[in-house]
Amino acid sequence: MSRYIKSFLIVALLSGFFAGCGGNVEETYIMTSVREATRGDLLSPGLKYGFDNPRLIAVYKNMALVREGNLIEFFVGEDLENSVEKVGGRRFVLGARKLYNPFIHFTVDFFAAGGDSIKVYEPYNVTYPALLARISTDEFEDVDIEGITWSTPTLKDIFHTKFTVKEVKVVYEEIPVKDETEWVYTLHLPNVHFIIDNPSDDLVLVLKALINENLYFDGGVSYGGRPSETKAYRKKTMIGGKVKIEFVKYGNKVLNFTI
Repeated sequence: MSRYIKSFLIVALLSGFFAGCGGNVEETYIMTSVREATRGDLLSPGLKYGFDNPRLIAVYKNMALVREGNLIEFFVGEDLENSVEKVGGRRFVLGARKLYNPFIHFTVDFFAAGGDSIKVYEPYNVTYPALLARISTDEFEDVDIEGITWSTPTLKDIFHTKFTVKEVKVVYEEIPVKDETEWVYTLHLPNVHFIIDNPSDDLVLVLKALINENLYFDGGVSYGGRPSETKAYRKKTMIGGKVKIEFVKYGNKVLNFTI
């Protein structure tokens, strides 16, 4: 079946839905691959494309990451996470528009699964990570991460320091906090764990993708001063305090989270 016939069927499927919402039903979403839509020369009126069951590797709030081979692209839409849940694991078609600012990404317009259609609106607010052609590592010190533990003497060596880490596992886990527990993202170094401090929504999306695909973290972090946790707590949990994520190398991109 050609991409244009598929596009016609999508329009037919959604006609009643869009008409009920007061929308324009004379829309054409050309069926294609994510790679062809981003890297190829396929042109579509209004830059509207349809994707057959794209692989959503992470979804968080208004953002999603879609993988096609070694290509990973950002998709956005208002309450996108809830819309994906409504698809419920079924095979679906995703209709989206290609945008160029601040970099190539897609705004989702609808999901079509079986006889169901879910309209998605433009997101009210999305924070995008800054893409860097390269990262200057001059301000990042060379630290022996295997030598860092939860103990104060080793942590002193990284007080107020920026350093890079590679092949480190990201974990979303429940940790004790006083008389309660809290779910946090952590970096598991060989002999110590660090809590990722106050991650932004776009960073959480990337962290979820790393976890879902069982990939290691490769990037730069910064560590503050003396951790507030007690020695007994650090020994019990292996948590050496908090780090801020400076950048992440992911999907053949360098994502900056300091801006």
